[in-house]
Amino acid sequence: MDVFGEQMRGKAMGSVQPKDYATPGPASSDEAEGASPCAPENAPAAYARQTRKHSLGIGAACFIVYLVVLEAFLAVPQFNDIVQVRPASAFGPVLGLFFGLPGILGCAAANLVSDILHEGATPFMLAGYFVIQIMYNGLPRWVWYAVNRKSARPYPRFDSASKTALYMALALVDSACVNMAVYLFVGASPESGPAFAMRGLNNVWMLLYVGLPLLYVLERSPLTPTAPHWIHVPYRNTTEANLTQRFVITFVVASALLLLGISLAIIFFASGDEESFQTVVCTMYFEVALLTLPIFLPMFAFLHFLERRFTRPIEVLAHDQQTFIERMETDVEQGRRDTLIAVDERGTMPRYEIADLYRSTNKMRRDMVDFIERLYNVTAERQRTATELDVAKRIQMSAVPHDFDSFTERFALDIAGFMRPAREVGGDFYDVFEVGERGVAFVIGDVSGKGVPAALFMMRAQSLLRQYLLETEDLGTAFILANRQLCERNDAMLFVTAFACVVDTATGEVRFANAGHNPPVLKQNGKLSYLKCKPGLVLGAMDVVKYREGSFTCSPGDGLLLYTDGVSEAADEREQLYGEERLLQTLAALDAAAQTGAAASGGAPRGSSAQAAVDALAASVDAFAGNAPQADDITMLAFRWNLPIASLTLPAQDEQLDNLFAFLEPLCEGEGRTPKLLAQMMLVCEEIFVNICHYGFPDGQPRLPVDIEVAVDERAGCLHLVFSDQGIAYDPLSHDPKKVDPTDEQRKGGLGILLMRKYMDDLRYTRVDGRNILRMTKRFV
Repeated sequence: MDVFGEQMRGKAMGSVQPKDYATPGPASSDEAEGASPCAPENAPAAYARQTRKHSLGIGAACFIVYLVVLEAFLAVPQFNDIVQVRPASAFGPVLGLFFGLPGILGCAAANLVSDILHEGATPFMLAGYFVIQIMYNGLPRWVWYAVNRKSARPYPRFDSASKTALYMALALVDSACVNMAVYLFVGASPESGPAFAMRGLNNVWMLLYVGLPLLYVLERSPLTPTAPHWIHVPYRNTTEANLTQRFVITFVVASALLLLGISLAIIFFASGDEESFQTVVCTMYFEVALLTLPIFLPMFAFLHFLERRFTRPIEVLAHDQQTFIERMETDVEQGRRDTLIAVDERGTMPRYEIADLYRSTNKMRRDMVDFIERLYNVTAERQRTATELDVAKRIQMSAVPHDFDSFTERFALDIAGFMRPAREVGGDFYDVFEVGERGVAFVIGDVSGKGVPAALFMMRAQSLLRQYLLETEDLGTAFILANRQLCERNDAMLFVTAFACVVDTATGEVRFANAGHNPPVLKQNGKLSYLKCKPGLVLGAMDVVKYREGSFTCSPGDGLLLYTDGVSEAADEREQLYGEERLLQTLAALDAAAQTGAAASGGAPRGSSAQAAVDALAASVDAFAGNAPQADDITMLAFRWNLPIASLTLPAQDEQLDNLFAFLEPLCEGEGRTPKLLAQMMLVCEEIFVNICHYGFPDGQPRLPVDIEVAVDERAGCLHLVFSDQGIAYDPLSHDPKKVDPTDEQRKGGLGILLMRKYMDDLRYTRVDGRNILRMTKRFV
C-alpha cells in the first residue's frame, strides 16, 4: 500500500454527543445552546472522570467510522495504485477541527491499524506514519483557531466568504505540508514526484468536496465543537444558515456536480483497462485542478463583494432588529439615544438600495425612540394622574356618609347608601345629616357630565345644599339660595339635578323639594309607587327659578328610595334601558319575598330592609347590563322608618271595643306613660272606632274590617297610631268641631274630633286606594 495514501485517510463521525456531558476546552456556557455545562464544584473528580469517558467515546466513534470508510475504498484495486480515490482523506482534518484531540487521535489510530493490516512496514515506519497522520489531522485545527482567536465567532462555521477561503487555503496547505513530510520521511526518488502530486490533489479535492459539506453537516447537528484553551467565547448552536452560508453551500454543490459531470464524461470516453483508468483519473484530477481555479477564485471575489455589500448588511440588520426593542427600552430608561444599526467586527458596507434601507431604518428608529420617549412621559403623567384620581376618588367617597348607626340608634331609621362612579370620579352624590332635634335630611344629586369637572361641581353643590338646608326651614327657599350660588361663576355651564327631603321622626311628616331629579320610590302602607312631585328646573341653570316645598306623611315601616338616572337609564348590550317600570318590579318582588319569608318564620310581615333594597337593585342593574360598559354614575339612597309596629284587624262592630282596649293597654305602659295617658288614648280610640262602625258603612254596603297599627318610639317619646278603613271617604280634620251640631244625625264629626285635637299632638288624614287613613301622634315625654 502507498504510504502517502495510507496517511491521508479520514473518517466520518456518526455519533451524537450528549449535551449533559462537558467537552474539553473553556468554550462552555450554560446560556449557550449546545454548550457544555460547568462541572459541579462539589464533585471535581467525578466530573473529570465523566469528561475523560466522554472524550474516549468520541475517539472510539471516530476510530470506528474512519476505519470502515477507509477499508471500504481499499477494497477497490483501481483506487490503490498510482491514482488514489480516497474520500476518507477529508475525514481526519474535519473531525480534528470539530472535535479536537479525540477526533485527531481516533482517526490517526484507525489509519495506523489499517497500515498494520495492509503494510509490511517496520515499527519505525509505522510510528512515522502515525506522527504524520496526527499532523495532517491537527494542522487545520491549530491554524484555524490561531487565525480566529480574536473573533467573536471563532468556531468552524462558514458564515462568511473569508472563513470559506481560509478553509480551502488550509486544505491546500495541509495537503502540501503532509505530502512533503511523507516525501522526505520515506526518501522517495524524484521520479515519484508526479505520484505524490496526484495523491496530494486527492487530499485537496476530498477536503473541498467531501470535507466542506461534512463540516457543514456537523455544524448543523446538535453536536458541540471543542475549542482550544485560548478560546473563551461560548459556542452557540444555530439551526438556521445565513445568506453567506447558503451561497457557499449552493456554489460548492453546483461546482461538485459540474466537476462530477466533467469527470464522468472523461471516464465515459476513455479506455476501460487498468492502465487507461489510471490515466483517466490522473487526467481528471489535473483537469479538475485547472477548472477549480477559474471557478473558485471568481467565486470568492464575488462572495466577498456580495457579503460586504449585501448579505452581511442584511444579516446585521436582521440580527440587530431582533434585539433593538429590548435595547431601545433600556436606552430610553437610561437616557441614551443610541439607535443606529450595530456593526460587528467584520464591518458592513451597504450600497445602493441596502444603504437606503439602512438610512430609512435609522431614521425610523430615531422617530420610534422619540415616540417612545413621548409615550414614556405621557405614561408617567397618566400614572401620576391616575394616582391623583385615586386620591380624588377616596376623597369623594369619603364625602358621602357610609356609617348610619347613629341615625338608626337615635331616630330608628333604616338607611342604606350606594354610589359607583362610571369613571374614577363622578358627579353623583348623596348626603344624610341631622336637621334640628328630630329631623333627618336626605339629599341626592346628579351633576351633568362626568369626570373631574363634574366631581368638583358636585362637591360645591353638596356643600351648598347642606348649608342652606341647615340654615333654612323651608326646603324650597334652601333650593333657591343654593341655585343662586351655583349659577355664579359657572363658566363651564354645569348643572345638577337634586332631590332633598327632611323627615320629622316624631310625627312622620316628610317635607321635600325637587330640582329636575327623578321622582323617588315611595313605600307607604305596604305599597310601592313613585312619589308625585313636580320636578322643577335643575340647579345652576337659571338664577331666577323658584322652588316649592311639598310634604306627605309616612307611618312607621314606610320609606323612600332615592336614585339617579344611572339606575333607570342603565343600558344593556342591545342599548335597551333598564327603565323605571323594571325598577319598581324589582323592589316589589324583593318586598314580596321578604314578607313571605317573615310569614313563614312566624314573624310579622315587615318588608325588605333599606340595605336589601339597595343591594337587590344594584345586582339587578348589573345583571341587566351584562358586559355593556357602565355609561353613567349609579347612586342610590334609601331610608325606612323602622319602628316596631303592633297591628290589629277588627270587624267594624261595636262589640270589638274590648279587644281594641286589650290591644292598646300594654302599649301604653312603660316609662313616661301614665294612667292618664292610657285613659286619653282609650277615649280617643273609642270615638274613632265607634264613628267608623256607625258612619263608615251606610246601609247596603259591606262592613269591611278596620286595621289599627301602633308604634312606640322610645327614643323620641312618641306613640304613633294609624286607623285604616275602607268606608266612605271622610276627612274628620276638615270640619271645625265648634260648628258641629251634636243633634245632627249625619256623620259630620263632633265630640270625637274635639277629643282628638285636644289629646293628640299631631293629626293627619289621607285617602289612598279607597282607604281612609288617619295618623295620630301622642307624646309622652
